[in-house]
Amino acid sequence: MMRATSALVGGLVLAMLGAAPAAGGIEPLPQRTELDAFTCRELLVLQPEMQERALIYLSGVADGRRAATVYDAEATGAAIDRMLASCRATPSLAVLGALRAASR
Repeated sequence: MMRATSALVGGLVLAMLGAAPAAGGIEPLPQRTELDAFTCRELLVLQPEMQERALIYLSGVADGRRAATVYDAEATGAAIDRMLASCRATPSLAVLGALRAASR
């Protein structure tokens, strides 16, 4: 039983980390990604769940870089919406740059 539980937990962890190819031929976010070089094009082709995870992480990175001391969910959501609009218009933009511009 312990071995089956360990295998199940291990499989879940691998799935959550995106170790298995995604359905429909779209690959998950690579395990190692250069944050400043990660483009809108790369973000927009991710599956919705992985895209959401990337956006949560990247908004935290952006907050950390600007030394934010308060999290404002409404302002962050609005900035992400503006950033996604910019990304759709210009897929070659760096995500963090687009998010920084959208947060101003």
